[in-house]
Amino acid sequence: MISCREIINLPSLTRLNTVAGKSGLDRLVRWVHFIDLPDVIPWVQGSELLIITGIGLNGDVHKLTDVVQGIIKKKLAGLIVNIGPYIKEVPGEVISLADQAGFPIFELPWEVKLIEVTREICSHIVMKQKEEDSIKDFLEQLLFCPLADPEALNQRAAYYGYDLTRPHQVAIISPTRLSEFSQAKDEKALIAFKVRFEQIVRTILNIQDRESMTMLWGDDIVLLMPYENVSTRRNITILTKILDEFAAKLPGLVVAVGLGGRFESLQAARQSYLQATKVLRFSELKTASRPIYAYEQMGIYKLLFEIEPDKLTMYYQEVIESLNEYDYKYHMDMVATLCVYFEENCNAAKTAKRLFVHRNTLDNRLKKIEEITGRSLNDPYDRLTLQLGLIVGKQLIS
Repeated sequence: MISCREIINLPSLTRLNTVAGKSGLDRLVRWVHFIDLPDVIPWVQGSELLIITGIGLNGDVHKLTDVVQGIIKKKLAGLIVNIGPYIKEVPGEVISLADQAGFPIFELPWEVKLIEVTREICSHIVMKQKEEDSIKDFLEQLLFCPLADPEALNQRAAYYGYDLTRPHQVAIISPTRLSEFSQAKDEKALIAFKVRFEQIVRTILNIQDRESMTMLWGDDIVLLMPYENVSTRRNITILTKILDEFAAKLPGLVVAVGLGGRFESLQAARQSYLQATKVLRFSELKTASRPIYAYEQMGIYKLLFEIEPDKLTMYYQEVIESLNEYDYKYHMDMVATLCVYFEENCNAAKTAKRLFVHRNTLDNRLKKIEEITGRSLNDPYDRLTLQLGLIVGKQLIS
């Protein structure tokens, strides 16, 4: 779908004047309707852009307030008022109402032909949807399928204005429990919320003049972003702006971002995608997590990401499995205790406070952990061994 902001920027709609609800210009437009009935409310649905001339109001301009109240409740995208003999201007009370609701209202001069307006908007909606579907299909082929003809994909990307001969990297924006946050009562409502979620991303990318491909994949948004200079700093800055916009538009939504490594050939694009997914899984392990994690900044963890899963499993079993067996046999929480101990940088006082146990109880647990594992928590090498074991167990082979 497209937004009201995109509509007012269409070349043929330069005479469309925004008179109210400018804060809602990012509302999504599913379709456009021209209806001039006395009561239009039963004939419209959510995310539609309504056009009226006022002929159905029988000369009573004050009824426009009731119309606007009704279409706001039905969550329409906006209203275009054809200014002329029936409505000479949008009343101040209607403007105030729309401004409070963030509901865009536009004035269109009478001499502009409505049939041309509706044709232009509908054509743009259809073309935009086709382009988005094609880009999603492109990204699916690039990231999830064996590449039979990379050059053909390059040409296809160039058709939409993207130069994939330059270095790129994959980013994944992953919300936490999106369906619960959106409180969508059915699949249709959830899809609409996801589209809004994706539209926020695209709006920021447009503002930043960033030529990035995007697609909605499950609850996540996958981006193919140009990689500039010698670091990922530019993309992190843009992703930070996207998260700031989420905080403003969708307060309370928890979002994490995984950024894969740089790649130059299309054959390596899938590897960047897998790196981004691994980084996201790592972020879930962090209790005081940053919102954005980049593969190239992961240090030693990049080595763990590249180790074969069966070898990681063997490492985990050698280092941590004995603690798991003890917990299972005696209904204890030695593994959890060790996790919190490392998260608190081996500060016993803070660990005891988080676990709601007496300091002596914690000391006894730590001694028992050393006894079970055969490793000393005072030895830096042993601490690193245990900590890596926990990371492998909770993140890489979960």
